[in-house]
Amino acid sequence: MASFDSEIKTVFKSNLDDASPAIKFSSVWEQHRKTAGKRFSFKKMVFIPIGALVSLVVLLTVGFSFAAIKDKTDYPFINDPSAIGLWESVDLVDQPGQFVPGKHFSEDPLFLKQLAFMKDGNMLIAINKGNGKLSPASCTWTKGMVLDKQDKTNSKYEIKEIDGTAYMFFEWKCGDYTYFHMEPPYFVLKQVNNEDYSKYKLEARSDKIDYPFVNDPQLPGVWESVDFVPAIDEFKPGTRISRGELFLTRFDIAGNGKIGGMTSEKAIPNDLLTWTKGLIIDRKGKVASKYEIKEMAGDTYLFYEWKSGGYIYSGMQPDYYVLKKVK
Repeated sequence: MASFDSEIKTVFKSNLDDASPAIKFSSVWEQHRKTAGKRFSFKKMVFIPIGALVSLVVLLTVGFSFAAIKDKTDYPFINDPSAIGLWESVDLVDQPGQFVPGKHFSEDPLFLKQLAFMKDGNMLIAINKGNGKLSPASCTWTKGMVLDKQDKTNSKYEIKEIDGTAYMFFEWKCGDYTYFHMEPPYFVLKQVNNEDYSKYKLEARSDKIDYPFVNDPQLPGVWESVDFVPAIDEFKPGTRISRGELFLTRFDIAGNGKIGGMTSEKAIPNDLLTWTKGLIIDRKGKVASKYEIKEMAGDTYLFYEWKSGGYIYSGMQPDYYVLKKVK
């Protein structure tokens, strides 16, 4: 499998980068690397190189117009009583018709563990990472659809009763769909209960946040987000590996320990964040995020730990926002 990936990578890179596509090779390959292992079982690995070569032929045919798919996501909330409750993954299939209760089409561990649909359109999610517990999801739902406005995906779901048990067939629109225009596979989830999880008590972790202010003359200024990466050493100036819209767009950092800025939705309240040397502190969320400043390719970059719900509720390691100093 490693040699197959190496061959695919060489073919893609030599052709895509030379043609100056809309999305750089490094961005596309990163998504393939992250998602391929979650979708394909061992017995289907032989088909990966064939699929990659077919994709390359398509790209050559259309002149490398390699644009990411963006689904319509602005739908109003319509209730679906049959969806409300907790659902647990039992299989991952290419098509719903392949599912047989009691048998497993997928031989790999299932990345998606549970979904909880709440009455107000919000959701909870549990994945096989960190502690595997339910945490707030970034997506919402409406009848027949799960909407991710950040990644611009609209994933359909369908509920079927099989042998007296309710199953949900949920489109899994990962990087293979967004970037390679492949048909999404389906997670099959079995209904555990039909309870409303709107008042579900989440187990939150918190950091020590009572630190004295220590000045850092490098930090004050205006910083604009340029990427979102799993680790600091994965960032390369001039390229971007994250997909979708960046939620954090700007930091306005003052010399007195105060922080303002913008997200993709609204301004950051002036009393939400503070800083001391080496840490950005969210007093409401009770997390202290490390930051690191680096000079790279003539520019100054801020690497900021993003301690979101995955960190607070599921025990996952934080990713990093990368912000470039503009003032």
